[in-house]
Amino acid sequence: MPSASIAMLDKDHHIHMIPAERVLMMSIEHSAPRKVDSERFEIECHLKLSVESFPHPLEDIIRFSFASTVVPDQRMMTEITFVQNHIIKSIFDKNLAGDMMVCAPDDPHSSEMGITISSEIKTQMAVSKQFREVLVRNGALPESVIFGR
Repeated sequence: MPSASIAMLDKDHHIHMIPAERVLMMSIEHSAPRKVDSERFEIECHLKLSVESFPHPLEDIIRFSFASTVVPDQRMMTEITFVQNHIIKSIFDKNLAGDMMVCAPDDPHSSEMGITISSEIKTQMAVSKQFREVLVRNGALPESVIFGR
């Protein structure tokens, strides 16, 4: 029976397919919001995946920016973390249950969005009602969100 796998980058940007049952822990840390122009802020989310019998955590980064009338505060960052944690749990639950779609190089979605866990998180954040509500509650414009590479 095939095992569910998680695709993750290492520090040299090599991709690894990790059997889901070997994942020990995943953490997410956010940078402070950085002002990139007059009303636009950027946030970096650092994902670290600890894997059984792997010498160091695998890491990836999600970057996104948005327009806001106010400087994002700690409350907003906490709410964004909560939404992302919910998305990550959903991804792992679907993957472990075998319900995630198969990512293949010739699949239009895979070639457009990539095949790593960070690309799946970005895809789900882009359509997340809760993520948009957090942005609105905190003075940001949800339609202005741009995900970087």
